Amino acid sequence: MRKFAVLLLVVLFVLGSCVPVLAITVSLASPASGSSMPSLSPILAWSSSGGATNYRLQVAADSNFQEMAVDTSNLGEPLYTVPSGRLNNDTTYYWRVMGSRGNLASGWSAAWSFLTPGGAPPSNRGTIRVSATVDGSPWSGSVNYSINGPFSDTDNSLPWSFSDVPAGNYILTYNYGGPSGAMLTSVTPSPSQALQAGGTVHFTLNFHRQSSSTIMVNATLDGAPWSGSINYSFSGPFNDADTVVPRTFSNVPPGAYTLLYSYGGPTPATLGGITPTAMQILPSGGSIVYTFNFYRSQASNILINATLNGVPWSGTVNYSISGQVNAPRNAVPGMLSNVPAGTYTLTYGGGGPAVSTLVSITPNPSQALSGGRTIVFSMNFVQQQQYGTIMVNAVVDGQPWRTAAGSGSINYTLIGAKTDSGNMIPGNFTGMPSGPYTLSYNAGGPIGATLTGISPSPSQHLPAGGAIVYTLNFTGQPRGMISVYATLNGQPWSGALGYVPM
Repeated sequence: MRKFAVLLLVVLFVLGSCVPVLAITVSLASPASGSSMPSLSPILAWSSSGGATNYRLQVAADSNFQEMAVDTSNLGEPLYTVPSGRLNNDTTYYWRVMGSRGNLASGWSAAWSFLTPGGAPPSNRGTIRVSATVDGSPWSGSVNYSINGPFSDTDNSLPWSFSDVPAGNYILTYNYGGPSGAMLTSVTPSPSQALQAGGTVHFTLNFHRQSSSTIMVNATLDGAPWSGSINYSFSGPFNDADTVVPRTFSNVPPGAYTLLYSYGGPTPATLGGITPTAMQILPSGGSIVYTFNFYRSQASNILINATLNGVPWSGTVNYSISGQVNAPRNAVPGMLSNVPAGTYTLTYGGGGPAVSTLVSITPNPSQALSGGRTIVFSMNFVQQQQYGTIMVNAVVDGQPWRTAAGSGSINYTLIGAKTDSGNMIPGNFTGMPSGPYTLSYNAGGPIGATLTGISPSPSQHLPAGGAIVYTLNFTGQPRGMISVYATLNGQPWSGALGYVPM
């Protein structure tokens, strides 16, 4: 009996440990959401499931529960009377409840609203605040931005609040302005936010001051520093123009900049180029230097030649020269005269010697032209050999055979890229254009022999610069024996006798 009791207790214990833990939920009961209260001390009631033993209640003047009027915990009953002095007249309040039991807690209930005496129905409107920081510190001043959503507006000062605007999704767009020498790095918590009825959203434009960056513009004349009047401009995150060099532009925002020459400079002189390049990247806190390079008016020329297999060649070929002067051309040799100094590039466009390939441009496809000098571009072509050799042989019973007096004549024809015929073996045809050929046997060959085939094939392909061989294969006629006898007066006779078989 004792064993049975012990067993029963164990079973009950196991069953008890398998009972699932009930989740706690809280539902608001009264007053109904949107109700008008007769006093500033309303009674708030709710219910729960899951065995909650303690409750936390929050009452706030906004739906985000930031402007808190009541925040109380350890409530043992699902009922609470708001103490006097906590609520204001003519105000919409929002309330919610959370339940707990031991270490188990529910989430917040849905939020309901009520009106204190004299209040209006819950408004479907809210407030949008816009402010700014620079390097993490609050900043106020001129900045142009736009708010777009159910309500749209553009303003140019911060901080600013847009009150009594419709609830909905809003996007803030930065246009320009802000702290001097600073760059907008982010909009927090997000450039797009949802405004709840009766709530507030806050956009913060965060600027960061950049380290001072500098752009310097210089000029040279025939390689020596030069100063004077010149009209130019540069574009990038910051745009400016000037008429004097040397010139330094300070506190320029970093980024990609391009310098553009308009006119002016030393006279008489020609702009040979901008070094190191017209487009440069300005790093934060760094500097870039542009240099206009001018040369006194001196005749500078570009000569363009061509070679074929290393030998000078002239004719039609398409190419272009690009640099301070851009010129398409279609013949060599060619010359561009009196061009400004600078860097020039030759680009091959097609053409040149027939069945040839451009293998190089020497000394280089891009070259620097100095004032009063001449540079030479050479386009070098190589022409592949397009001809080959055809040989015709013959064998009889597997042994080489050739035409000779008394051996028999032969006639055959070659048909292909070039048609030819022969009557000699061996036959040798040189300077034949590459391509497919077929050997056709016409007549003749070794006396008493028959053509049995052409090897390796009657049709072959002659490669450029190569050779092919045809072999005519003959077989001789079957052989027999000839016996010669003699008689004398009708009787067999033998002896010496001269005769010739025909």
